[in-house]
Amino acid sequence: MVDRMKQILLAMALCFIGLPWSAALAQEGSLILPDSPGDAVGFVLSDPAADHHAPDILRVFVGSSEACCADKTPIAGAYSRDGGVVRFAPAFDFITGQAYTVETNGDATDFTSFTLADDTGALPPQVVAIYPNGPQIPENTLRFYIEFSAPMMPHRAAEFITLVDANGDADTAAFMSFTQELWNTDRTRLTLLMDPGRIKRGVAQNVALGPALLEGNSYSIVVQDGWPSAKTGQSIARYEHPFLVSPALRTLPDTGLWRLQAPTMATRDPVTITFDRLFDQQLAQTAIRVRDADGWQVNGMISLSVENGTQIWRFVPDSAWTTRQIQIDVDAHLEDVAGNNFRDLLDHSVGTNIQDVEMQTITIELLNND
Repeated sequence: MVDRMKQILLAMALCFIGLPWSAALAQEGSLILPDSPGDAVGFVLSDPAADHHAPDILRVFVGSSEACCADKTPIAGAYSRDGGVVRFAPAFDFITGQAYTVETNGDATDFTSFTLADDTGALPPQVVAIYPNGPQIPENTLRFYIEFSAPMMPHRAAEFITLVDANGDADTAAFMSFTQELWNTDRTRLTLLMDPGRIKRGVAQNVALGPALLEGNSYSIVVQDGWPSAKTGQSIARYEHPFLVSPALRTLPDTGLWRLQAPTMATRDPVTITFDRLFDQQLAQTAIRVRDADGWQVNGMISLSVENGTQIWRFVPDSAWTTRQIQIDVDAHLEDVAGNNFRDLLDHSVGTNIQDVEMQTITIELLNND
């Protein structure tokens, strides 16, 4: 009876702080599991007054607990705290039929799996975005990423994805063909790799067929309708991503060409980098890290956007800035969209020396909080 009363009181408290009643009843111990794709995961702290770093006590992974979680990366999302409850909202809604594992670190480390039931009335899948997403991309662009709202049926990409020119003519040899398509874990992001032989000057494919993209011309990546999702079998609607081709990128990246905007002390203002070129959408979210004046990594959320044709990287810390100076560490293997990194060019001359560098470091002085 006492345990039942505690459960009722906790459920009432959760309603008052903004969590739905159904989520409160879905809890297992101090964990609150989602009821629908748009719900957050919640964790009730044993000590509401404790100053915890949210990602240290609550993380969500794709897959069941049997295969979790040492070698996996947690899914991206945003944390919030309301009283004694830490909540995690994924960057994209949870997918019905997909297993997830929640790692919690309270009095002990626990792993809890959940799967949201398939919704027969679910919306059909759609293309969420295609990257690079600027209005212009370099002639020697190496990769495209296509993001979907739901897991897609594998081994069907070649049937439904084409590169077409301004006349609507398709280039069937533009993309590399692999036995295993290049999907992320939950098959919501597909990587398309342009044939490097079409990019590198003087090699057989480039000589025979020419570049897949030509400076000054317009193209589109077209995802044709009819591609079924992996879970419901519902088909995707046609999606077209047009772009103009700009000159090829054939120089090494240089952080000296980046424009930096410093945050203000004792705030959670973002540190902002305006790039001089388009960088790889996925690598730019993992290859740049922020450290405080003592060398400790600062935790926070990274976002990328293209504004007026320029790519902007933003980092919002989980908590207010506490040191006067911060350091931006850039992995030298960070690639621009043409596959060039700080060590080497993708299309380099024979005998070109690789730059002996592993990290680029930028120091930023924070602004006064006046």
